[in-house]
Amino acid sequence: MNYIEARRALEGLPSLEVKPGLDRVNRLLTHLDHPERAFPAIHVAGTNGKGSVVAMLSSVLAHAGYRVGRFTSPDLIDFRDRISVNGDWISEEEFAQQVDRILPLLSNTQDPPSLFEVLTAVAFSHFAAQKVDLAVVEVGLGGRYDSTNVVQPILTVLTTVGMDHTALLGDTIAKIAWEKAGIAKEGVPLIIGNLPAEAKRVARQECEGVGAPLVDVTDITLHKTIRDFDYATYDVSAEALPRSVKIPLVASYQEENLRLVLGAITELREGGLPISDDAIVSGLVATAWPGRFEVMNREPLIVLDGAHNPHAVRALVKEVMTLFPHREKRHLLFGVLADKDYGAMARALFPLCSRVTLTRSASPRSLESRNLATIAEKLAVRHIETSSVTEGLSAARANLDQNDALLITGSLTVVREARPLLLDKHRYTA
Repeated sequence: MNYIEARRALEGLPSLEVKPGLDRVNRLLTHLDHPERAFPAIHVAGTNGKGSVVAMLSSVLAHAGYRVGRFTSPDLIDFRDRISVNGDWISEEEFAQQVDRILPLLSNTQDPPSLFEVLTAVAFSHFAAQKVDLAVVEVGLGGRYDSTNVVQPILTVLTTVGMDHTALLGDTIAKIAWEKAGIAKEGVPLIIGNLPAEAKRVARQECEGVGAPLVDVTDITLHKTIRDFDYATYDVSAEALPRSVKIPLVASYQEENLRLVLGAITELREGGLPISDDAIVSGLVATAWPGRFEVMNREPLIVLDGAHNPHAVRALVKEVMTLFPHREKRHLLFGVLADKDYGAMARALFPLCSRVTLTRSASPRSLESRNLATIAEKLAVRHIETSSVTEGLSAARANLDQNDALLITGSLTVVREARPLLLDKHRYTA
């Protein structure tokens, strides 16, 4: 089986339907001789910030000399970028071999595994084959019944809790927190930061119930000293940590993610894992995590941000107000998935901009731009509708002044499609 054949073998698997529960992934892992038991893991859940925390932690640990597996979702550059070891994506050959191993289980017509469950099994089998020292694993959805919740963690992290995926996780902060705090394990510290009071209460109860130490890292004080469109520099006030760190994730909302990472590193050190200050500093500055307030062009300013729910959009709005103070200079390219609270997202973002270009990605979950146009009309916001990201980007970039700013957001699927177009400077020029 080659890579193209492996991708085709996965095409018939459920990819839009979320199938909670661990039975299917356990069947896959049993067939693979339980690769998830071959390495310790750091397990990261949360409404937003999971990927950034995973990226920073993975980079620091790699710079500390460890062989680090990383599993994230969704893919942003290439289908294989979800699964990597020390930054190297799983090869096409290895991916095909891993899919071939579990091919007999994919034809289970009564309860077929989902695409995400298969990718989880492939990732863990790859990490075992690569003999990683540890893996940093991002939860796909929720936590308690997510297919990644079979790892053997030495540390768990809960980043944020907000209203998202309410049809699956519940319609209150408490219910959603219960799902996400389900990654807590006996004797394994759970790192939390600035959670809503109700979410913190639920996390504490969950930890007490399973016998997991709860570690609140809000006492780590960070002070941003320098920020441009390349790096943000922070002074750190905490024992046994570097006094200053720099990260290429420049948005203000990354401060809380950085605090969680530094708290996690402190806990790992106390647990006996050697991580030098030099590894922390060099690992953080080398973090690569595309599509999170990523500056793609300077004049005019073009920024990609994967804000894909109201919680993330509220954080993004603060950035827009601070960095782009003049409304007449703000422009927006916006597309969203239909199962999101797109009304709340649109009402928060549209009035901030002088012009809004509405679009939709190629994802079958994407929302028709007409639905967004209805909201824009009610808000009396100047807007145009487009049918694809390619068309939308061309329209949004038309007539941009050198001092204008264009923000591209709403869905990681939109960011995924826009990014290569922006990198192709010969095809798209402002």
